Amino acid sequence: MNGADYMMYARERLSVASSGNTRGESPVQEGPDALRGEPRSAAVTVLFTLHNTEPCVVMIRRSATGGQHRTEWAFPGGIVERTDASLLRAALRETEEELGIGEELIDIWGPLPSVITGTGYEVWPFTGSLRQGVSLHPADDEVDDVAYLPVRVLLDRRNRRSITLVRRDGEREWDAIAYGGRVIWGASARIISSAISFLDPERHDENRSSTFDGVHSV
Repeated sequence: MNGADYMMYARERLSVASSGNTRGESPVQEGPDALRGEPRSAAVTVLFTLHNTEPCVVMIRRSATGGQHRTEWAFPGGIVERTDASLLRAALRETEEELGIGEELIDIWGPLPSVITGTGYEVWPFTGSLRQGVSLHPADDEVDDVAYLPVRVLLDRRNRRSITLVRRDGEREWDAIAYGGRVIWGASARIISSAISFLDPERHDENRSSTFDGVHSV
């Protein structure tokens, strides 16, 4: 199918993904309970768009001063603040701050399952589409680079990798996606895998049983 048809297909499939997972418009929780070690909420947008007529997903590389996840490839978004009316509002606010695009330029399709990170966050992804031809204006203090990752690349298992990270508690292996010199791993890779499980129904059962699509912390 052509790019426009694929965007319609993706919207249909990822809108189905949101059924039974509609927390996106619920009130924001009061925040993490430090005494019980509950994760703090964060929210991101997984934006599809046609780039040079090809269906792509927008990703950013966080700046070198971007805190715990600096220099990592990620989806636009960030920490939910007490002033945010909902998780979705937080995702849209952060996306505008990081890329300079207002919510009127975004068509939200629906949420994907949340991901828990080892740094103490529960990340809520919201899929949607970015109006074609919109210019991005990355915030210099938050974003080092922007990439349009072709959906065909994300669907191709030949781009899957296993990487080893050395931390104070030892070495750990993570599943990742490699493309054009970029390595996407951790929560972002698992969000991609979650979206793929709906975009490629033939792989749905297989993906759900793999560690790459699991709910382990990163």
